[in-house]
Amino acid sequence: MSTKQKLNRFLKALDAAKQDYTCGYCKEMCVNPAVLSSCFHIICSEHFPSLNLCPTCGIPLLNCSLYVDEQLENCIQSTKQLDNMFQAIKSGSSQSNTRQSKENVSRSEISEENNENKTNKIEVRKNVSRQNSKTDVNMSLLSTVSSSKGKEKKNTKGETCLHVACRQGKISTVMDLLNTGANTNTKDHAGWTPLHEVVQSGRLDMVKLLLQHNTLINVPGPSNETPLHEAVRYKHKDIAAELVRNGANIDARNNKSETPLQLASEEMKIVLLEAMEDIQQTQGNNVTHIADMQAELDFEDIRLYSASNCRSIANKLKLLEKKHDNLHLEAKFTKKVNVLVVDTEENGTCVSSVDVLQGIVYEIWILSSQWVTKSTQERLEPLKDYEVKGIGHHNSNGPKNARYNKYKQLPGLFDGCHFYLHNFVTKYEISKTLVLTKQILTKLITDADGVVLRRVPNPELIPDAEKVVPSHAKEGGKLETCSHYIIFKDKYEPMYNMSHIKALPLGWLIDCIEKYELCDP
Repeated sequence: MSTKQKLNRFLKALDAAKQDYTCGYCKEMCVNPAVLSSCFHIICSEHFPSLNLCPTCGIPLLNCSLYVDEQLENCIQSTKQLDNMFQAIKSGSSQSNTRQSKENVSRSEISEENNENKTNKIEVRKNVSRQNSKTDVNMSLLSTVSSSKGKEKKNTKGETCLHVACRQGKISTVMDLLNTGANTNTKDHAGWTPLHEVVQSGRLDMVKLLLQHNTLINVPGPSNETPLHEAVRYKHKDIAAELVRNGANIDARNNKSETPLQLASEEMKIVLLEAMEDIQQTQGNNVTHIADMQAELDFEDIRLYSASNCRSIANKLKLLEKKHDNLHLEAKFTKKVNVLVVDTEENGTCVSSVDVLQGIVYEIWILSSQWVTKSTQERLEPLKDYEVKGIGHHNSNGPKNARYNKYKQLPGLFDGCHFYLHNFVTKYEISKTLVLTKQILTKLITDADGVVLRRVPNPELIPDAEKVVPSHAKEGGKLETCSHYIIFKDKYEPMYNMSHIKALPLGWLIDCIEKYELCDP
């Protein structure tokens, strides 16, 4: 990456840091800054007496107090100094002035721009830190992205520090972790998120705190129980109401097809329905925000596998890899890969292949090879502009649907589904580009959270542990309660067509993956 590119990234990050330090009321960088205890946004202290709502997020400030972080003022002053130093460059001055401005910046500041293991906002934070060695930057006000860039440490149960602090009810520790960018949506090995933990413990204050930090509210835990399921089961009426007002789905199904509304007592139902009439926000904005952040992170570390048949694409990729530090070519298609490149038709679709199906199941970017041809030695094109729109004759955004499923922290496509592959003993050629074996199909199914059975299921003797409902079945659809599937290869024999077990052709299974939906047969 050239010095100019790095400098442009730094300037963009500096603007983002300035925005974080801007008062939501006067729209200027804060003077005598203070933090609102209700939502952790910062404002100029002088505006607080006249405010009823937070000017940034709009939540009521009833019983809200201010707390002053002495470090904030130093951070803001340091940010202003950096902004003044780079003002000539930002205003588009002549090349000579730009070069002179660069020479006036200390090497210690520029060196921070080369840290490829941090996000842009972290780069700014480090420069601010160097400007004032006594300042410990308030990291949450700069970025909530940093923790998802690197792996958070987990204990033997898969719990992060945030999980443990939430479970133990240590709100001051939770605040500190959130302020340093801790990921609120990480699951432990059992499937619990920090939000599940605070709901179970009945801590409304901590629920509200987590919801201010890009927390996904409908993430299913064990048995596909959402935090709202837990609030209803534990009879936490105030928490249930708060979750619903912030976008919790009262009709979300667990693996027994139970919804929070169905599990609720009559008194709790009144609480849920009243909260539905007072919805303050939906989860759409959170998902979009998280998707945008993840796209930036993926772009910072592109692990690319090419399935293109064009030699020119392979040659161009090798050249691009040499010129861009964030592009790494992978020789094998493993779970390290986050970008798959394929050849596409004029309408943005591609032919079906094992690599394409695997890419959808992995829930990664599947890009047209045009991304390679349009990228240059100076600039890599944005990923989202070249995402494959569909597979085969489908124009259903299957790859994008799969990616967003990952961002929502939802189970894989075949969660709750049990498959028996009937008579798959030899290779089966569906097309010239798609040749399947039992081993390949088994991997696709299990990577999508499905189960492959060794024996034909008996409709009368389904084990209790397997009597679950598919996560992705359409409500009211033909597969709403269907947990078992017999998949036939070349000869479709509809031996079963019950509500809980069906015999279906292989084409149905492939369609489901290509569209990333559990299609009604």
